[in-house]
Amino acid sequence: MAAQRTLFLALGGNRARVVVEESARVVADGGHATVVVDELTAWRGQRFAPGVRVVELARLQREHLPVAAEQLIVHRVPRAALRAVGRGRLSGWSQRAGRAYDRRIAGRVHRRIFLPVYHRFWGDARYRLLRRRIARDGLDLLVVADPVSIPVAARLLADRICPDISYGLDTASPSGAPSSA
Repeated sequence: MAAQRTLFLALGGNRARVVVEESARVVADGGHATVVVDELTAWRGQRFAPGVRVVELARLQREHLPVAAEQLIVHRVPRAALRAVGRGRLSGWSQRAGRAYDRRIAGRVHRRIFLPVYHRFWGDARYRLLRRRIARDGLDLLVVADPVSIPVAARLLADRICPDISYGLDTASPSGAPSSA
């Protein structure tokens, strides 16, 4: 019995075929299926059924305001300025200057300044962003699809975000009471 709103936490991607099949089964039964993956590149060969929402956790973090602001200030604006200056004869120089800027300045600012400050103030923002998404959409069943997802699922369970948790649709409890999985 598939729950009405099911979230598949598949951060590792090593059980992709099972996740694709079970999410399709939820949608076929009239429910809503959301699959949370770390990065879509690991899921490149998989085709999800129509109606299955796929959420990329890395994209949620990129949309977080501090990360978006850092990308704009440190990366996009300087690249745009170099593209504007580097037309015609200066195009070769502009491309070399852009690569040097990325390597010597932008990369170092990101690693040495932005990341320590970001982690100090926001910590594991990916978990909080996922938690906010779940609270907004609602959830009936959390399916932990792989071992990499277990720590995140444990935090969601400890925070009482998910009413029922399972390792697959076949092991989910139909009563709505938390399963012992």
